[in-house]
Amino acid sequence: MALIEKISNIEFYNTPEGDVMMKELGHSAVVLNENNRPTIEYMLSIIRDRYPKAHARLMKLYSASTMNRWHYEFRVVHRFIRCNFGEYDQYNLDINKDGQFVFEEVKCPLRGECEHEGVICRPELDTALTDREMDVFRLIASNFQTDDIASELHISPYTVNRHRDNIKAKIKVRNVGEMIAYWHQNQMK
Repeated sequence: MALIEKISNIEFYNTPEGDVMMKELGHSAVVLNENNRPTIEYMLSIIRDRYPKAHARLMKLYSASTMNRWHYEFRVVHRFIRCNFGEYDQYNLDINKDGQFVFEEVKCPLRGECEHEGVICRPELDTALTDREMDVFRLIASNFQTDDIASELHISPYTVNRHRDNIKAKIKVRNVGEMIAYWHQNQMK
């Protein structure tokens, strides 16, 4: 998979026709489609890493589309967005400046009776850090820089950044300073 840059300052909204519109702060809205590969790949990686139950359910739900990978991945991301970011609100972006998801209460006729509620819709954040995230976190708390962490763990700087973003989302902090404070306050090792 190609390197996926973090996306931020994005507002999504649903149209009555069933399309998902994507509006980046300061840009015009565009229809999300299969060819928006950077966005699709980024969203898919976040869903997989932070919302594994939603990812598993979506993969199963759309498994009939696996012959066309781009279409399959698009359908997974499209559904996730429709269920969690459907309303237009220019003051509360769905992907904030820190690249974190800000879910909305989407109007849905199946609210309260949908079998996917709490899994795909309003998914539970997996707050457990993986072993590799703990390795990265430990080195960050020891004041290692991105390139040093990458070298120490034999991973790319991009992968270090992905782990850092996942850690921040899982422990609900906004920056590295808050990460380090969290590490020490919780006496992590």
